Amino acid sequence: MDRRRFLGVAGVAGLGALAGCMNALGTVAPPQVPQDELDEGGWTQTDRSEDTVFDEDYGPVTVTAKSTTLTFEDEELAAEVTEKTLDQIDGRLAIYSASHINFSPDLNNLPGSVGREEVISEVESAAKEQFKAQMEDNGLENVTETGEEAFETDSGASPGLTTYSAEFPVGTLEYDTGGETLGIDVGAIEVAGDLAVWNVGDYVVVAGGAYPAENFAKTTEKTLSEAISVTIDIDLGLTPDEYAAEVRGLMAATR
Repeated sequence: MDRRRFLGVAGVAGLGALAGCMNALGTVAPPQVPQDELDEGGWTQTDRSEDTVFDEDYGPVTVTAKSTTLTFEDEELAAEVTEKTLDQIDGRLAIYSASHINFSPDLNNLPGSVGREEVISEVESAAKEQFKAQMEDNGLENVTETGEEAFETDSGASPGLTTYSAEFPVGTLEYDTGGETLGIDVGAIEVAGDLAVWNVGDYVVVAGGAYPAENFAKTTEKTLSEAISVTIDIDLGLTPDEYAAEVRGLMAATR
């Protein structure tokens, strides 16, 4: 397992890339994200994609959903951890992604036999499946949906929050101490994920993020001779509560 790939979950990227093929819908406007907060937090946009969420038949009517997704990485956090571990951990540590999904027929003008809530539920189910699959594709193990929490957007929607847990297997970090190699077994670092899906007028927003769910701190001592011993202290300084508040704040401010 390559620990350089991702401590968080690159899989959040492409939340809108869920299924299907291209359709008659035109280009979908991107979601409105809180750019000032992203800039201040050290987030950098790493991807923009357009995809079809689904193309489903509801009786005689075919409903198509198409998305545009923006993905961001907390590059400041990644650089900080890379420096602290002397390049032993190098990768994306926190990701935020948001999708704006349009529909054909228009979500507000669906034929009588097609339920609006049914269509939105289809989007939510697809988003959850893709969220979990992408976490696994990016090296995370034991990805589990852990529950639902209350969540309200800044615009007043109350979609609730689906939470996830996962493990990123780091293994052993190795450091040279005067000709001797000192190994520090990190094991796995816990990862948290949050996902929300909500309706705004005639479109749907999917927003989610992932971030380290625990800090790693450990002191290891190695005896080099009868007279010499070395001690290595590692403290990544990760602050899970702050990451959770930041990602959820970005989600709440997205439209």
